Amino acid sequence: MSVTVAIANPKGGVGKSLTTMMLADGLALSYEARVLVLDADPQAGITKALLGIDAEQQLQERKIGLAAMLEAFASGRSMRMESHRVVAGDLIELRDRQAGFIDILPSNHELLKEMAEFEHVARRKKRKDRLDVLLSDALRSELSKIEQHYDAVLIDCPAGPGVLGLAAMRLAPHILTPTSLETNAYSTLTDFLKFILADDLNLASQVKVHPLITQYQATNTLQREMLNHIKQGLHQLNAISRPVPYTSALQNAATHPGLGVYRSARDKYGSALPEVLALTKAVVERLSGQG
Repeated sequence: MSVTVAIANPKGGVGKSLTTMMLADGLALSYEARVLVLDADPQAGITKALLGIDAEQQLQERKIGLAAMLEAFASGRSMRMESHRVVAGDLIELRDRQAGFIDILPSNHELLKEMAEFEHVARRKKRKDRLDVLLSDALRSELSKIEQHYDAVLIDCPAGPGVLGLAAMRLAPHILTPTSLETNAYSTLTDFLKFILADDLNLASQVKVHPLITQYQATNTLQREMLNHIKQGLHQLNAISRPVPYTSALQNAATHPGLGVYRSARDKYGSALPEVLALTKAVVERLSGQG
C-alpha cells in the first residue's frame, strides 16, 4: 500500500516544488520506490522540473493533466486519472524503470486563469456540499484505482487555502510543510497549522503535520538561532530536524535539460546530492515514526 504525502504551505516561494522533486528523486534512487507525483499547483512548478517546459505545453495541447481532469469533474464525467499519468524524471539511473521510477499527473500554468471558471461550473452543478470535499472524494476514488502500482504518492499543493489545496490535503495522512526561517514565513506556518487542524476543516484527527525548514543558511546567525529553537521543541512545531540548505546547486537542479535528455544524479545535483539523500532519509524516518 502506498503512502500519500501532501507538500503544502499557503506561502509561496518556500520550496514546495523543489522539496517535492528532491523527495521523488531521493525515494526512487535510495529506496527503489515507485513514485507518483500529483501536481496540484496551477503554476506547474514540479511539472516543469520533472518534464520540462516543452512537455508542459505539449501535454496541455493533448488534454493530458490536471486541467483536463478538473474539466471532467466539473461536467460530471469520470476524471480517468490513470490515463493522465506521464513518465517523469531526467535521471539516467531511473531510465529503465527497474529499480525505482517516477510518474507524474501534470499541471499547467493555464489553470491559473481557468480555475475561476472551473469553480463556477462545479459549484453550479454541486451546490449542496463543500467543493473541496467533493473534489477530494473524487480524486481519492481515482487514486484508489492506481495506488497499488506505487510505493509513494507526493502531492505538490498550490499556495493559499484554495479549493485545490484543501482537496489535496484531504487526500494525505501526512502533510509536509516546507518553510523558510524568515519571520513572516515562520508566523505564516504557525497560522497555517492552526487552520488545517481546525475543527471546521475536519483534519485534526486525520493527518500528521511535519514542518520542514528550507532555504536554510548556516551563516545567518538569526536562522541558526531559530533552528536551534525548533530543534529544542519550542513553538511546538515538531519540525524535521534536518533543514534543506539554500544552494545554487539545488536551484540549478530544478531546471530540466529538455525532452529526451538524461543526466546522472551527480550531474543533476552536483555537490548537493548528499543533501537530497539525507533529506529523503530524514523524511522516511519521520513518516515511519523513527524520527
